[in-house]
Amino acid sequence: MDEKKNPKDLYDADRLYAVARMYYEEGKGQSAIAEAFKVSRPTVSRMLTHARTSGMVQIRIIHPDAEGRSDLAERLRSALHLEEVYLARGMQPSTMGQGMLPPVQRAVDAMRLTSGDALVISSGMALYGIAQMRLSRMDGVKLVPSVGGVSEPEAWHQTNEIVRMLSQNTGSTHTPLFASAIPSKSIYQALQKDESFAEVRRLWRSAKGAIVGIGSPTTGRTSLSSAIPKDSLPDSIGDVCLHFFNRDGRELTFPGSDRIVRIPTEDLSTIPYSTAVAVGEEKCWSIVTAASMKFFRRLVTDEATATHILRALRV
Repeated sequence: MDEKKNPKDLYDADRLYAVARMYYEEGKGQSAIAEAFKVSRPTVSRMLTHARTSGMVQIRIIHPDAEGRSDLAERLRSALHLEEVYLARGMQPSTMGQGMLPPVQRAVDAMRLTSGDALVISSGMALYGIAQMRLSRMDGVKLVPSVGGVSEPEAWHQTNEIVRMLSQNTGSTHTPLFASAIPSKSIYQALQKDESFAEVRRLWRSAKGAIVGIGSPTTGRTSLSSAIPKDSLPDSIGDVCLHFFNRDGRELTFPGSDRIVRIPTEDLSTIPYSTAVAVGEEKCWSIVTAASMKFFRRLVTDEATATHILRALRV
C-alpha cells in the first residue's frame, strides 16, 4: 500500500467523493476501496469520516411515523399563534446536533438577510451549538449580541464568543458587547454613555432578524449566567434574553435586574423575523409562555417537543 501520499491528496474533494460513493452507493467494503486506491483500510475509514464531518455525506434517519407528522408544524404554529414553525425530525439534543441544521437553515433563509441587515443573537447552549453549524454564508450581515456576557465561565454564556464563531463560519460581521450580564452600578451608568454600546442599541432597534434561545425553568436548571441570582427566581418558568417570566406570563424582577444588559422587550417584539430555537420536554411551558408574551414570531424545534406541547395544550 502506498501510504506516502500527501494528506492533502487523500482529502482531495474528488478523491473523497469517489471513496464515499463506492462505500455508500455501490456497497463496496473498506478493504476493496483500500486496494483500489492503494491505501490502508484505516486510511479509508478516516477518509469516510472526513466525508461525513465535512458535509459531503449526509445521513438522514427517518422516524417511522414521519409521513403521519406532515401537519405537526402547522398545528403547533396555529396553537401558539406564530407566523411559522420549523421542525427537525424526531427528538434532537438541546446542544443542537446536525439534525437541527436543516430547520435552522430554513429559518435563516426565510429572513432574506442582505448586507447591512442586523441579526440579534442570544446566549445559551442552543446558540452556542448553532454558531458551530455549517450554515450558508451571510456576507455583510451584522451580528449583535442580545445580552452581556463578558467573563462568564461557561462558553455558551459568552455572547461575544458566540457571535464571533458564527461570524467566522458565515462570513458575516459582528459588533461585540463589552459588558457583563449584570455590571456594577457605576459601570452600568458609564455604559449608558459608551459609544460602542450606543451602536449595539441602535442595531437592536433596527434588526431585521433574531435567533434566541428559550431557557428552561430556573429551578433545577443546570446552567445559568453566573450573574443571575438563581435562588431569587423560584417561580421562573423560563427566560428569553435574560427576561425571566413565570407561568402567568409576568416578567420577574430580582436583585440587580434593573441593571441587566439585555435587549429591551419592546425592541425584541418588533423584530420582523424574531426566531426562537428550543427543544426538550422540560421546555414545553417555557416555549408556550414565551410565545404568548410575543418574545418571538417564529419557532425552530423538533417533532418530539412539538408533540409534547400540543399534548400539554390538549390540542
